[in-house]
Amino acid sequence: MQQGVVHKFDGAAAKLYTTSMFIRWQSRPRKRAQFGRYESDTHWRAILVESARIDGKPRQRHIAYLAGFTESAARIPAQQRFLWEHIEKQFKRLGKRIPAKDRESIMAALIKKIGKPPTKAQRAKLDRQRARLG
Repeated sequence: MQQGVVHKFDGAAAKLYTTSMFIRWQSRPRKRAQFGRYESDTHWRAILVESARIDGKPRQRHIAYLAGFTESAARIPAQQRFLWEHIEKQFKRLGKRIPAKDRESIMAALIKKIGKPPTKAQRAKLDRQRARLG
């Protein structure tokens, strides 16, 4: 049985049932690539939403904007690292607001689109490369 919370919307009482959180992907085409020599590129936005039913109708409640990136940027390890650091900051900011079962599925969706987060050894290598470049 789902637990309902009564909220007021436009002066009327409504039942709100929340179920789970997931990533809503939004994309837009770019005429030029952000990185590399690709003719076109796609910019992706990862938005954390919560599935809810309000008065029996399904709705998505915006929880947080996790990150925005282009496909060409996601192919570059240094950019992947920057992207994952931004996502980790957002998760820390949200704290315990994301249930553990939802966090696993959210991470799986992010890994599928972006790639795995860099390991400590990979981060150290990227730091050394960055230090050499100045």
